[in-house]
Amino acid sequence: MHILFRGFLFFLIAIAGLPAGQAWVRSARVFLIDAYYPPFAPEFEFDAEALARTMAEMNVNTVRIPTMGKYATIPGVRFSTHPQMGKRDVLAETIAACKPRGIRVVPYISTGHKLAWSMVTGPYAEYAQRTRPGGGPARSHMFVGEDHGTVCWNTPYRQAYMDLLERVVRDYDVDGVYFDTWRPAYFWPSPRLCYCDGCRRGFREASGKEIPWRENQQDYTREERQAIGEYHLWQREQLAGIVADVRRLVKRYKDIPLIYNINHARLVADEDPRIIGAMDAFLYERGTSLVERAEGISFARAMGLEIWPYIGVYNNWPRVIPNRIDYQQEIFTTAAFGGAPILAQPYAYVKDAENRRYVSFPFSVLKRHESELSGFESVPYAAVVYADKNPPGYSRAGWWWKADTRSATLGAFATCLREHVQATSLSESMLDDPARLRKYRVVYLAGTPYLSPRRVQNLKQFVDQGGGLLASYGTSLYDAAGRRQQRFGLEELLRVRPLVPRDALAETLQSYQTMTGGPNDLYLQSRPAGRLVPLWYFEPVETLEGASVRDDIVTGDGRRAILPGVVTARHGRGRTVYLASSLESLALSANFSELGELVRTLIEYAAGEPPPYRVQAPPSLVCNLARNGRRLVLHMVNWAGEAAGSAASLPPAENVTVRIPLPPGDGVRRVSSFIEAPFRHKRTADALEISLPRVEAYQAIVIELEPPKSGS
Repeated sequence: MHILFRGFLFFLIAIAGLPAGQAWVRSARVFLIDAYYPPFAPEFEFDAEALARTMAEMNVNTVRIPTMGKYATIPGVRFSTHPQMGKRDVLAETIAACKPRGIRVVPYISTGHKLAWSMVTGPYAEYAQRTRPGGGPARSHMFVGEDHGTVCWNTPYRQAYMDLLERVVRDYDVDGVYFDTWRPAYFWPSPRLCYCDGCRRGFREASGKEIPWRENQQDYTREERQAIGEYHLWQREQLAGIVADVRRLVKRYKDIPLIYNINHARLVADEDPRIIGAMDAFLYERGTSLVERAEGISFARAMGLEIWPYIGVYNNWPRVIPNRIDYQQEIFTTAAFGGAPILAQPYAYVKDAENRRYVSFPFSVLKRHESELSGFESVPYAAVVYADKNPPGYSRAGWWWKADTRSATLGAFATCLREHVQATSLSESMLDDPARLRKYRVVYLAGTPYLSPRRVQNLKQFVDQGGGLLASYGTSLYDAAGRRQQRFGLEELLRVRPLVPRDALAETLQSYQTMTGGPNDLYLQSRPAGRLVPLWYFEPVETLEGASVRDDIVTGDGRRAILPGVVTARHGRGRTVYLASSLESLALSANFSELGELVRTLIEYAAGEPPPYRVQAPPSLVCNLARNGRRLVLHMVNWAGEAAGSAASLPPAENVTVRIPLPPGDGVRRVSSFIEAPFRHKRTADALEISLPRVEAYQAIVIELEPPKSGS
């Protein structure tokens, strides 16, 4: 209980946000220079002055520079340096070249990461993980240069690491510190055990047990496996203590942000909250599409954490910059949803200027409008709850498409973007906080299998107080152990119950199946006979008292209604909608317009009030509305280029219209745009209407409202 409470306190620290003096993190435009790749491996080729010139020309304002990776890059620490480095000091050189150009410097410190094999088997062999009693570290190759070996925190490595960190924050003019993943047993091979003196002694003192050893993993006994689990928990506690010590050490010298690599939004749910709370910002390495990028950034921002997602990814060709429009649009998407872009492998720009404009142009736009980025938060409207765990038997798949938790929750977010619905990706943990839920008009649970009793109660309170709830497919139909239940956890709100098809109904459902998997020639149809919407895998349900069937599941032949498809209900001052089919999973891949239109209609019904904007534009123009007091910024990113890959241009979105509802007392002082282009606007009785003949790659409209009238 003490650990959980301490974790919650750390979490509260995280969601409180950064101090004003660290707000630059949001408007950072970052180059990531790493020590596992050129220019630090295999040869030492680093040129700080050339790098700084390149960054200044490309409107970069922050560099993440390594102080350690495969080797250390600063002298006077207890880690080996590159054989060709001599007495050079990479961090000092970078600061000297960057600071006069107004470029911030954030040092990277390898955190529990593998080190050069020659280091952990030579002068610093005492840092090594012992993969077997009396043995040495695990050896592997990583990128270029010599092999790596694993290290252990319960060796003198810990103090050497802390000494390096102290030297960096005490002796250098740095603006933040970037850590790698805070993960116990980082890069250790299964079963992730270490037999160094520190681990054996520490675990024995903590548990009274020895760390088991078997040559073959399948030979461990049940008791030994239990001991291994206890060892892993002990490791986790050790790491949590180290993280707390690290934060205290840094803050003792400088009030600067601590940033770390959580890799991907899906890992947040399983992260130790004490680690999240001790850091000030995330970095994502992953995000394979612009939809996932927007979702992951929104997810972090809703938690109150700053986020730096990679632009591009680590690939096998660090000396080539093959990306064009996709880099540009990744940058604009990142900024539109509240993140700060960090280029994953940019050192090649030092020698290759051909594609610099695809970074320098979007960075120049963000540079001119830093005041419209920092301090702004996305306007809360529809909260799409992020989930990715499937209980046994939950996931279903045909030849081409599937229905599962991840495809549904990502599909729900993607559908909102395509339909120009203001959406936030929300961590499941936020369902534990009624105060944070109240910010949103609608909570959207796209097939989230399990909800704890506390979260069910919070959602009841949310709806009772006027919030809207949209839930689909198997939401709340499973318990914490992954077992399917006979009732929905949200039954009181949704007013539906699972139905086991029998007799004629069972025969009908069986006959409307296709050999490729999934329902065949079945549809949703609204009452009275509206147009057909494709049906995907679904839950047969029956309605309870207080429910109204909005849409039926019908057969294509004869339009025979066989089951409820969309069910609405009221609870207190709020509205609920249950969608029986996992349409979001289908929409992620198939992207049928009928699916998106239905989802948008259901969200707006659940909200019970007009959305924060309406946009008429192609689905490829993705919008996000941010606000800071009396100032609004509507970001519009053209995603038509995502399919074009490294194309040099993309087709514009034409004849875009925007309508933003405004109360009668809200006067409009000024309307402007990030990028100079023609547009028209007019204030009507209840809204601001904006017309844009063309949106090229990106545009943002800034709306400044008049101060409220005295006494209003």
